[in-house]
Amino acid sequence: MNPHYNRSQDPFTHSTLTTTVAQASTEARLDFIRKTYVLFMAGILMSIVGGVVSLRTPLWQLVLSTSPFSFLSLFLFVMVARGLSRTPGLNYAALFSFTLVTGILFAPILMAYESLAPGVVTQAAFLTVIVFGSLTAYAFISRQDFSYLGGMLFVALIALILGGLANLFFFHSSAMAYWSAWITLLLFSGFVLYDTSRIIQRYDMNDYCGAALELFLDFFNMFLAILRILSGSRR
Repeated sequence: MNPHYNRSQDPFTHSTLTTTVAQASTEARLDFIRKTYVLFMAGILMSIVGGVVSLRTPLWQLVLSTSPFSFLSLFLFVMVARGLSRTPGLNYAALFSFTLVTGILFAPILMAYESLAPGVVTQAAFLTVIVFGSLTAYAFISRQDFSYLGGMLFVALIALILGGLANLFFFHSSAMAYWSAWITLLLFSGFVLYDTSRIIQRYDMNDYCGAALELFLDFFNMFLAILRILSGSRR
C-alpha cells in the first residue's frame, strides 16, 4: 500500500497523492479507476437530466434561438472544466455543470432527430454503449499503452473541427457531413483507447474528474457521430 495514499470508502474523497496511476499501489489504482468511472456515469446521468429539463421548459427554444453560438460556447465550457479538474470542490462542480449544460444544449437536436426517424436516438445510444464498452474492454484486457496516438489524434481533431466549420459556413454539403460523421467515429474510437490507457497508467491520481470528463467527451462525440450515420443512412 502506498504510504502517501489515504484511501476512503467515499469515492469522491480528494487525495493529496501526486504520483501517476502506474506508480501507485494496486489498491490505489483500482480506487482511482472506480472514482473515474463512477464520475463518468454520473456525468452521463447529469446530461440526461439536463436534456429532460431542457425539453420540459422553454430552455430548448432559447437554445435554438441562440444557435450556433450556444453550441460554440461549449468549447469555452470544456476548457474551464478541464482547468478546474484538479481543484478540490470546484472539480465536481465543473464536471457536472458541463455535463448538465451539454444535455440542455443538445436535447433539442436529439428531439429533431427523433421526430425525423423515430427510435434512432435509442439505437444510437445502444450502439455507442457497445462500441465504447468494447474499446474500453480491449484497452483494459490488452493493457497496451496507446499514448503514442496522442499527437495524431490531436492533429486529426483540429482538422475535423476546421472541416466541420468550413462545411457549416461555406459548403453546406450533406455528403461531407455524413462522411465526417464516420471520421468522427473513428477518431473518437482512437480517443477511447488513448484515454483509457492513460487512466490505467498515466493519469495523476488526483485527476479523476479530468479523466471522467475526457471519457464523457469521447462517449458523447461517438454518440453524436453514430446518430448522424444512422440518420444519414435512412435518407
